[in-house]
Amino acid sequence: MAEAAEGSTALGASVARGRRYVAYYRMSTSKQARESFSLEAQQAAIANYVVSNPGKIIAEYAETRSGTKRHRPKLAEAAQVCRIFGAVLLIARLDRLARNVATIAQLMDSKVDFVAIDFPHATRFTLHILAAIAEHESRLISERVKLAQAAARARGQTWSHGRPHRTFPPGCGAESGRVRHARSQMRIKDLAPLVWKGIAEGKSYAMIANEFNRRGIRPAMKAQWQQGSIGNIARATRDAFAATAKNRLFSPPGLRRTKMLDRLEKFGPLLLEWKTLGMNYSAMARELDRLGYAAPYGRGWGPVSTWRYLKRAIAVATASVPYEASS
Repeated sequence: MAEAAEGSTALGASVARGRRYVAYYRMSTSKQARESFSLEAQQAAIANYVVSNPGKIIAEYAETRSGTKRHRPKLAEAAQVCRIFGAVLLIARLDRLARNVATIAQLMDSKVDFVAIDFPHATRFTLHILAAIAEHESRLISERVKLAQAAARARGQTWSHGRPHRTFPPGCGAESGRVRHARSQMRIKDLAPLVWKGIAEGKSYAMIANEFNRRGIRPAMKAQWQQGSIGNIARATRDAFAATAKNRLFSPPGLRRTKMLDRLEKFGPLLLEWKTLGMNYSAMARELDRLGYAAPYGRGWGPVSTWRYLKRAIAVATASVPYEASS
């Protein structure tokens, strides 16, 4: 069985004949992930059930979330897949599904068939009773934890967000920072070729960000890619990945740069020639209008816009870069 990462799904391209299953795994703490409630233990229980009740697992969902929480996005996705494909939701243990009656009742009301492997033949009535017991047990566990924390505070131990403050050896924070920085630099190095490939194709930072989101490229903070994140990668790797001086001279990338290069390819040499002849910017602007060259923003050429394009034409000529517009 393919290992289920948190929040991952793996819908099969084709489903064999027989019953269809959707597996759901839940861990509420890192300690459970290491002990009897681990992902591997739940996978093994579900795999044994599928062997005894032949069928095909078409999707797997896993999340780390308290059983008392009603907001369970991966459980909702699993239920949706079950409704679409007419599949049965498999849970290794009933308390892996939830520790409150409301969540289990809501799942039963959604017309999704599910099987808790520790009680495979349970009826709706017994499931309600078992869910109530699990909810009561969760409440007792919470009360015991609060009593333990109060006793620890009485002994002088301090807590932060339900966890005791940890002490680290001297220099550990600096070493952790170096590790995070090295990991960040490696990530930037991996993504820089893709970013600069998009820039060479004339795409803006926003277009590249949307493409990354569409292709499922994982961002650093598990959020959506934004144009600012792409810009940070481009600036950090400009010297190493900018193929020509032209890429460093023209910013931002994308359609605006492409239009600028198209114009310079057409009349850049003329601007340089007129500069050597001593023409002022107003005279150059009138000549560009007379020759029919399109001006930026469609308002006609003026001294300022002419000066800007002349400055870039000089930069390109000085850097010995050919007038090649990006496609």
